Amino acid sequence: MFRRALNYFWLLLFLLAVSARVPGQSVKPGAVDIDAIQRRADTTFRLAFHFVALPDGRNFVRDPDDSLFLAHGRHEKLRADVLMYYLFNELNHRFRTALLDYPPSRDTKLRFTYAGDPARPLESAHFYAHGERIRPVADAFNVVFTTHGRAGARGPDGATTGTGSRTIYVYDRLQTYLAGSHDTWTVARLIGHELGHALSLDHTFKCDNPCAGQGFDPLEECFGECTDHNGGSGRTNCFGGSPRELMMGYGSQLHLTVCEVERIWRYLLR
Repeated sequence: MFRRALNYFWLLLFLLAVSARVPGQSVKPGAVDIDAIQRRADTTFRLAFHFVALPDGRNFVRDPDDSLFLAHGRHEKLRADVLMYYLFNELNHRFRTALLDYPPSRDTKLRFTYAGDPARPLESAHFYAHGERIRPVADAFNVVFTTHGRAGARGPDGATTGTGSRTIYVYDRLQTYLAGSHDTWTVARLIGHELGHALSLDHTFKCDNPCAGQGFDPLEECFGECTDHNGGSGRTNCFGGSPRELMMGYGSQLHLTVCEVERIWRYLLR
């Protein structure tokens, strides 16, 4: 009887550990200081992309006779797989070179790949009519390209519900890409910023940021003020306030500090 109860106990612990895993995460427990992190193998997150058609029907839709697609002579730059290819290039490059203040390496040891077979990129792309319900992919981060829908005012560039979120929204970006823009690195860095929130990071200008004083000062991140929440400042536009170009600030969003990288890994290995 005791042995059976013990077996149930270990089974419960195993199930709890599995349920706590981050979606798409390939990582096993271990040490979390920056030196130990650098000795670890990369951990890879799987991303699924969801493309929501614009209100007038333009976008990456399933219809091969889509008017915008035809108007551009079926040019490949309008295709979702090309966009995803460049997003992955930038994300993987950025997280390979983002780490500040650690001379041995600039590598965060975080990587990204397709939710489906990388040899068939469109398996990881999902297409919707405007207003159609999103169908998230299990065990992956879901990146949703859509319009914000705020009438008469510019909405946020992106959003997530915070730590533990499986969904990242990217707002009002497909219009410029469909019009021929090659600026995919800005979009990738926006996704990286929101992934940071999903992996436990706060804005660098949040006054009680756990990493405050360890690579940045929240007051310097927003022109001499900090905020008590993660929603930005109602008085000061924080964009460009960080001289360090930190990923979790508002600006170029290039870098992560040692504290932030350790915090992500502690979250992954909790």
